[in-house]
Amino acid sequence: MFDPFSLLQHVLAPFWWLLLIPLLTVVLRLPTVKGWVGETILHTGLRLLLPSARYHLMRNVTLPTKDGSTQIDHVVVSRHGVFVIETKNYGGWIFGKPEDKMWTQKFPGRSSAFQNPLRQNDKHVRTLAELTGLDDNALFSQIVFVGNCTFKTPMPANVGKLAACLAAIRGRDDVLLSDGEVAQVLDRIRTGRLAPTRATHKAHVRHVQALLAGKRAGGTRAAPTARAQDRGDCPACGGAVDEYTYKTGAKAGQSFHGCTRFPACTYRSDVPERVAEAVA
Repeated sequence: MFDPFSLLQHVLAPFWWLLLIPLLTVVLRLPTVKGWVGETILHTGLRLLLPSARYHLMRNVTLPTKDGSTQIDHVVVSRHGVFVIETKNYGGWIFGKPEDKMWTQKFPGRSSAFQNPLRQNDKHVRTLAELTGLDDNALFSQIVFVGNCTFKTPMPANVGKLAACLAAIRGRDDVLLSDGEVAQVLDRIRTGRLAPTRATHKAHVRHVQALLAGKRAGGTRAAPTARAQDRGDCPACGGAVDEYTYKTGAKAGQSFHGCTRFPACTYRSDVPERVAEAVA
């Protein structure tokens, strides 16, 4: 008996992979996937086009900060300085000025805002400076757009595509660090970074989401007391412990001791309420 469905299956079987194209298109548009693709493209370019004998490349460096953590896409350490690289995988038209808080990505009929990557990378540079002890003249911020985008406003010299980033790195021939200093910087980054694991990445993502949620809610997340001194070593990870104050919930106004490496470390201990001494 003639079975049309079997015949159709036989004819279409060699072309089953075509069904994956729409799914792949959707997946590649996810922000997390786009970010990973952009970083991978840049990493491959830096790895292939920068001599490894002169330039030491590190990827996804997550460093603890007083308010949680910060993640640097790429760090290139050399005798000619340390290059701190932030990657953006964007298409469309890009508008922005160095002094703007937000930049704009535009497509026909729609637009969206994103954080000024220069400001974003400034925190990376400052955190790395504190960790390594390097002066500003040895640290260089680079912003790399790897997507099919077009800049519609003049951009600073340290903002561009991969070719511009490579030219900026290879174009510096003045020696700023000795071989010993390069080794010291690499060692401090390796020992100071949080473990490059999936758990660390997820914890950092939660931290960023919490910051964004706090901003949208008017800053309701728990905040540290004014420049509170470290309260000793964290019993969970050995990091510093600081004093913070609950801003919302049943414990609002109450203090607690928490690890400064949060969210990578979630140690927390409530501070007993201080009872005023009786006045005779």
